[in-house]
Amino acid sequence: MTVLTITPVDVLMLRGNRLFGGAVHGGAHMPPWPSVVTGAVISRALADQNRLGHVTMAPDQADRLVREALGEDFCLRSLWILSRGTLWFPAPADLVVLGEGKDALTVRRMVPRKLASGLATSCPLEMLPVLDVKERRKPAESVWLSMEGWQSHLQGALPQASQVTTADQLWAVDPRLGIALDAGSRTVKTGAIYTTDAVAVKADTRLIAAFCGTNIPTEGLLRLGGDGRAAEIRQADPSIREQVEGFGRPKAGWKGFRMILATPGLFPSGWLPPGADQQAGYMLQVDGLKARLVAAAIPRHQVISGWDLAEQVPKPAQKVIPAGACYWFTVDEGDSAALQRLHEEGLWPLMEKQHPVYRRKREGWNHVWFGPWT
Repeated sequence: MTVLTITPVDVLMLRGNRLFGGAVHGGAHMPPWPSVVTGAVISRALADQNRLGHVTMAPDQADRLVREALGEDFCLRSLWILSRGTLWFPAPADLVVLGEGKDALTVRRMVPRKLASGLATSCPLEMLPVLDVKERRKPAESVWLSMEGWQSHLQGALPQASQVTTADQLWAVDPRLGIALDAGSRTVKTGAIYTTDAVAVKADTRLIAAFCGTNIPTEGLLRLGGDGRAAEIRQADPSIREQVEGFGRPKAGWKGFRMILATPGLFPSGWLPPGADQQAGYMLQVDGLKARLVAAAIPRHQVISGWDLAEQVPKPAQKVIPAGACYWFTVDEGDSAALQRLHEEGLWPLMEKQHPVYRRKREGWNHVWFGPWT
């Protein structure tokens, strides 16, 4: 595994999925989609090997050229933020952080419970995650959990409030003003003024990206996000690599476990993970293990699309399950050590290669972490 430190040189234009133009605001999406970071690294690697022009001239050969340049197993495994010497990742969906202001935050856990007799819901699973609190409080927004907090959470302990931060401590939104251009005359369109958000990371904040593959560039610059804004890449410190490389690895002997998305999920069956959907009876089967999906905590879905530079066409809009979504399983047969394959390869071995979603495997979707659950 290659772990890179990505330090923005300028603000980043990490645009969301909504169109923008005259009199329309374009929002930013932070952290960037896995496809944004992966695409930037692929472009840099192809340029280093003098293959970028070949992709432009023969887009139908793009897949083969990328495989030759970076290896068959190239993909993004996880994407962290490093700030103040600590690794941060969005808080998992089964944790709820209550309160406003960094000093008033309280961390609570959602626990799956069986449905009460006579209670009907639209959820097809046998249990629902429940937040047990004495009084109603407003949950904090854009919450991030430190590496230490994540380790505690995966081991079954409740993270401390000191291990939580909010997005405004990591980056700021910098509104920018622009005007649309007329493609025919190559001049500005009268009255077509728009605004868009840029992401200005704090001085000590950078991205940490873990990749599988070969010939991955480890120094210099790359073009990241919209407008080709520059970012510097370096190999991460060995101590960071050690933390990231084995994080969320499953162990043998678990009778129940949580599966949490380390990167956003792009699933053929909507919110249900491949291999454990309704058609399979919510039963996950991998290398002799049979585990039943009994509950799920999933944030509101997002939408991704983008532009295919090789084909010069828009990518289809697809619903995405955000990173941090949590699925609870009970083990019926086999050993949880079999989950090691999914930890290394993501959920792709459970999907049909002919499915259109499978084309996006290289971009870094569908990678997971595991933790025990009793």
